[in-house]
Amino acid sequence: MSAKIEQLVAMRLNTYFKHQPDTAALAELKTELSADLNEAANDKAASGLEPEEAVAEAFSDFGDINALIKQINEENGTAEHVHGHQVIVDDNGIEIDDGKTLKINADGLSINNGTIKADANGLKVGNWILDEHGLQNQAETDFDDERRSQQRGESQQQEQSQQPDPTSQPETDADQEQSTTDDTATDESNPHVTANLDDVYRERHPLVNEQRVSLTGLAHIAINYRAATVKVLPTREAGDDVIIRDYMNYNNPAYYSQVTTFEDRLEIVQGKVPFLIPLRVHVQILIPASYAGQLTLNDRSGNVIMGNLQHLSELQLQVVSGSARLVAVGMTTFTSEVTSGSLTMADVQVAEQLVLNVKSGRARLLDVAAGNYNVRVTSGSVSGQQVRGGGQWTAKSGSIKLALAAINGDTTLAAHSGSIKVSTPTDASYRYELESQSGRVTAPHFAQVDHHADGYQAGRVGTTATYLISGRARSGSISLR
Repeated sequence: MSAKIEQLVAMRLNTYFKHQPDTAALAELKTELSADLNEAANDKAASGLEPEEAVAEAFSDFGDINALIKQINEENGTAEHVHGHQVIVDDNGIEIDDGKTLKINADGLSINNGTIKADANGLKVGNWILDEHGLQNQAETDFDDERRSQQRGESQQQEQSQQPDPTSQPETDADQEQSTTDDTATDESNPHVTANLDDVYRERHPLVNEQRVSLTGLAHIAINYRAATVKVLPTREAGDDVIIRDYMNYNNPAYYSQVTTFEDRLEIVQGKVPFLIPLRVHVQILIPASYAGQLTLNDRSGNVIMGNLQHLSELQLQVVSGSARLVAVGMTTFTSEVTSGSLTMADVQVAEQLVLNVKSGRARLLDVAAGNYNVRVTSGSVSGQQVRGGGQWTAKSGSIKLALAAINGDTTLAAHSGSIKVSTPTDASYRYELESQSGRVTAPHFAQVDHHADGYQAGRVGTTATYLISGRARSGSISLR
């Protein structure tokens, strides 16, 4: 660490905190800001900047410190204290309140966010501009320009509307319904429904950093974040690079994603998470759609969105105190653990084993197919629609509600303290065995009943009855329809 940079950072920070109340919260914030800004400024100095320039850029990149101080004051009940003006005088010029109130440098002078401005382009006072063309009203000029632009646009639109589009087809009610669906769109090259995730690529926070790693030779991508919204999506550009994009409300290299490679493994982990600074992080990890290796994703206190990756060999997903949404994802095996959170899966294809462990959370499956299910719910619920595949579903303290799209494997369901509800296709054929120690058992009214007693029923539906649906509940009802 440079002593010069440390001194410059301290001087600048003092101007922000000079007129603030003496509180423990602000003292901790100042200490944290000092550490982060020193680290950022030293990184910039290492790239060749002079200490003054490095510190100025570090402060500029970070964002509005006054707004942060105000937020901390409001959270601690000291918002009534109004800060004084923050004044910086250095070799670059004079700034008051980050240049919003007054800014004087080599480029000119700006007062009150540019309400009064003097530079090489002339003198601006409000909407009036005095330059080489004389005195003019900017509002009137802008209005005239906008009006002319609008007239040109309307004329072009009219011309285009008069020319029929040879590729257009009459829109049907189905087309209209499809156009209003945000999550799905038809992909003729794929038998599955492919997610329309265009909106997911858009971010409200600015892009502060981008890193690229070649996919060549990679067999395992490991992702680990502690407090962020993580989006794992296919790349939308040519090439075979894995792209990591950080979007944040505060810009500091210490907060950037840390990316390392070792042999055939790529690791992406979250950077520093400040204690007091309300950092909001959205990260996009863009992977070529052809990637067929292993993917591991851990996210704590955040959200996960993954879509349109159809060729994964293995997906391991862990969510703690957050939510995860998988749309149009295909893989050979899938293992997931959800703790105090939620998981939504839509149009997911698992060729072999699907293992899901829900601890104090909720899981929803829509149009999911798996070779075999192993689903355990410790305290929560699991529900599924258009579920395909056999396996075991267990709920210790919660409920199971499934709508099976097909009976293509033995299905075992157990609930210790909760209910079980299963619906099957009208043309399905299967055997069933249902038992509840203290609850009601209901089977389809058209079933052939082989055994019937209090809390127990066994029989068959249809003629072939290849597979068995077995349901057991200790304290709850079982419904098969």
